[in-house]
Amino acid sequence: MGKRIWVWLGSRQGETAVLLLVLLAAAAIRLIGLYHFSPPGLEHDEVANWLIDRSILDEGNWAVYYTAAYGHEAGFHYLQALFVALVGDNALALRLPAAFAGLLVVAVAFALGRELFDRRVALFVATITAVLFWSVFYSRLGLRAITLPVLSGLSAWFWWRGWKSGSQENGRWFLSGFLAGLSLHTYMAARAVPIFYGAWFIYLAICHRNALWQRRQSLLLFWVALGLTAWPLVNYLLTHPGAEFRISEVDAPLRAMLAGDLRPVLVNSWRIIGMFGWQGDPLWRQNVAFKPVFEPVLALLFYGGVLVSLWRWRNAPYMFGLLWLACSAIPSIVTINAPSTIRIINALPILGVFPAAVIHNLLDLSTVWDKFSTKINRNMRNVVWIMSALAVLGGYGVRTAQDIFVVWPQGGDVPFVWQQALTETAVYLDGLPDPGVVAIGGWTPDTMDPPTMQLSLRREDLSLRYFHPSRAVLIPHAAAGEVVRLFRPSILPMDAWLEARLQAWGAEVVPMGSFTMYVLPVGVVPQPQVTYQVQFGDELRLVGYDMPEKCVLGETAVCPVYTYWQVNRPVTSPRRLFLHLVDGAGQVVAQHDGLDAPGAYWQTGDWLIQRHELNLTSVPQTAESLRLRLGVYNPDTCPACENLLADTGEPFVWLTAVFP
Repeated sequence: MGKRIWVWLGSRQGETAVLLLVLLAAAAIRLIGLYHFSPPGLEHDEVANWLIDRSILDEGNWAVYYTAAYGHEAGFHYLQALFVALVGDNALALRLPAAFAGLLVVAVAFALGRELFDRRVALFVATITAVLFWSVFYSRLGLRAITLPVLSGLSAWFWWRGWKSGSQENGRWFLSGFLAGLSLHTYMAARAVPIFYGAWFIYLAICHRNALWQRRQSLLLFWVALGLTAWPLVNYLLTHPGAEFRISEVDAPLRAMLAGDLRPVLVNSWRIIGMFGWQGDPLWRQNVAFKPVFEPVLALLFYGGVLVSLWRWRNAPYMFGLLWLACSAIPSIVTINAPSTIRIINALPILGVFPAAVIHNLLDLSTVWDKFSTKINRNMRNVVWIMSALAVLGGYGVRTAQDIFVVWPQGGDVPFVWQQALTETAVYLDGLPDPGVVAIGGWTPDTMDPPTMQLSLRREDLSLRYFHPSRAVLIPHAAAGEVVRLFRPSILPMDAWLEARLQAWGAEVVPMGSFTMYVLPVGVVPQPQVTYQVQFGDELRLVGYDMPEKCVLGETAVCPVYTYWQVNRPVTSPRRLFLHLVDGAGQVVAQHDGLDAPGAYWQTGDWLIQRHELNLTSVPQTAESLRLRLGVYNPDTCPACENLLADTGEPFVWLTAVFP
């Protein structure tokens, strides 16, 4: 019975069964808990992607390059927009394209490994790709980078299919060039793909000149296909040189190199060499911080595979892998924060080839050097490969699952970056039979918080308001008997005075782990220390203000003033508040402009309390006749700045004098 198992494992059926097991494991570790378990929420990049996707679906915003969110190639967005249209506006729709692309990377790694070596090597390479943290991690994010190794890897596969067929299969050469060009429409690191093919053709011209010359027409077709496919993006970037301003934020090593200083790129190169077995990507948003790509055993095999490839550099498959790996590292070599796994992501289809190369050559020693003859027959060689693949599948599968589902979600700044608090707030609200009226506090109430909640919240019966709890509070208007709930991330503190006022009005503060909830009594009416009744247009009513601290001219750097407002009706254009400290000559000597509860979400009857901060350090202590004036304006009309008129007919209101 035991012998039959070994024979079956070494057979083609055994290989196929293990490959199916590898693919099932790859699917499981990429799809389980994808919605909100890991990652624990939505990061801003994913939300920004969704906003671009919605612009495609709602506005027909077709482009080859989107300047929003630091600049994005368009390819992934069309795929992601399709999933949003089919699955809906939620995290799952954003991440499924990347998960499926990650599965394709495993298949591509298998196909490419088989073309470079054989099925046994391919199975081992696919297994590494299936369960390696690096590959799994980017398959679980709603980001575009993982689609790069799919297209570039397919390009390489078609290239080898064409090379082996000679010049008889022009379709393969065309598809290789087309996919290489298409890969440039996925992610910025794809700029290394044409660099690789250029270096590869130079190598072939040196070491395989005759074979290259025999295929010259097909190779020309490859470059034509690549150029035509890439041209729309290249043309756009050439005619819009400011579109990629993000590059200027990260390319300091490249600029130093061009200026003659090689040290930054050499340091980066050394760090990238070490990332595979010593110290990996340092950022939690891209890795378990400093976790190397491979554990010690596989790391030794990887470095050994690189040495074997260098030794056998005249053998085209070995040099192909070396050049691919080196060129994939270029985007990280010339930018900051090396090693960066996302910028080296194009290495994934070829990464497992290097450990496999060592095993492949060890098993071949019996045919090269008699002293090392292992007397391994073909069936047993297959068994060795399959057992190696199963060892990687089990060992790395368990370790990667632990890192993905346990270690990484709570590590470093991950809960902050992936907005875990907002996600868990949404889950809590979804579970309430009657949530009442709700306002959400967060870091970006005017930009990212609203779409994040829209993607995270399943129920559709809530009209949420938004505010920044360190600078404002918005209390939604509640109908008779309705409960008012305010939420904020627990790591984002509420302004101490505002929290004290809420508690003075009867609010119950309920810490709930990642978020904190404030439950206000029914019918609460905020009471300012100094009352006013001034109407601004037909939108806002000034109710009063608080000035809780004694401020000293020439000394106080932050003099807080809290203004109270009630909304008369929803607004149709942006609004901002200004508070000016004006001297007797009419000159503004201190001011604050801002609004930290965006008007786009106001409803009639809502209460708004805004914190203003005046810097008095430059105001002379001898200044006289100082007065505060307060107003509302539309920031879209600046620099002229169209103000709302107060019911006095003035574009502002004078507050009670508070300074001598």
